[in-house]
Amino acid sequence: MSIGSRVMNTLGKVIFANKFIAAGFILLLADLVMGIIGAFWTPYSVNSTFSFSSPPSWRHLLGTDAYGHDVLSEMLHDTLSTLLVGFGVGVLVALLSTLIGLLGGYYAGKVASVIIDIITITVLTIPGVILLVVMGSYFRTANLGLSYSITILALALVGWAFGARQIRAQVLSLSNREYIIASKLIGEKSYRIIFTQLLPPILPLTFAQFLFGTLYGVLSLVTAEFWGVLPATSSNLGTMLAFITTNAAYVSNQWWWILGAIIPILILGAGIGLLNIGIDEIIDPRLREIKAPKIKRKVVITTDEGNQVTIEA
Repeated sequence: MSIGSRVMNTLGKVIFANKFIAAGFILLLADLVMGIIGAFWTPYSVNSTFSFSSPPSWRHLLGTDAYGHDVLSEMLHDTLSTLLVGFGVGVLVALLSTLIGLLGGYYAGKVASVIIDIITITVLTIPGVILLVVMGSYFRTANLGLSYSITILALALVGWAFGARQIRAQVLSLSNREYIIASKLIGEKSYRIIFTQLLPPILPLTFAQFLFGTLYGVLSLVTAEFWGVLPATSSNLGTMLAFITTNAAYVSNQWWWILGAIIPILILGAGIGLLNIGIDEIIDPRLREIKAPKIKRKVVITTDEGNQVTIEA
């Protein structure tokens, strides 16, 4: 069996060993597949116009908006760009929080750790959405477009601090274990201790930070677009919500338009929530479901004819 096959088999066992992780993974995969389909195919072109503000029908499953566009087509088209921003922020947040948490915990009490703590506390005071508002205003004044890559980088640079503090606390606890102390005493290289002995136990926390970063990135992007302060170069679910607010769809009871903008976000949130529950069960064994063993008992019953019958109960 090849290395790739072994990795896939191990990954499959981890995913489907916990019902919450399996359900969350399926929801996230469904959301991503929906976005990928929308990038290549939609029932109608997003620029096609039909009757204005029509409710759902067999022709338009999610109706049309105030501009006559098919809402389902818009939702499919705008989902992938929103998710990619979230996943990009999630990857960078997981990497930064893990690396900084490892270094801050391993070198606790030293000058490097104090500097890391000061930077972490400073970053914690900077809201990502407000940073996007400031950057959006600057780029708008300069007549420039704020690309998704810059948005991802900005959100990641202010989104890692909370996770880094969690990982640092875990590394501090692990650093006092006997095998870590023994490794230091025999002269083991610091980088080997960090990446071969401290990193594996905190990988579930790293994955949790990826999930947090993904949701944080999506919600920050959507909020900034909803406020109309982010001059992004392409449409996403936040721009849908901005148009919904501009046309007061909630006042005119165009619920299908609102539903089309939030369905992918709801699926993403539900999937991440279930994955977090599963990860909590892995990290904390006390939360795992304990199944009582089934004990088979043999009961001997005597019939009226005097015959004995053995029944397993």
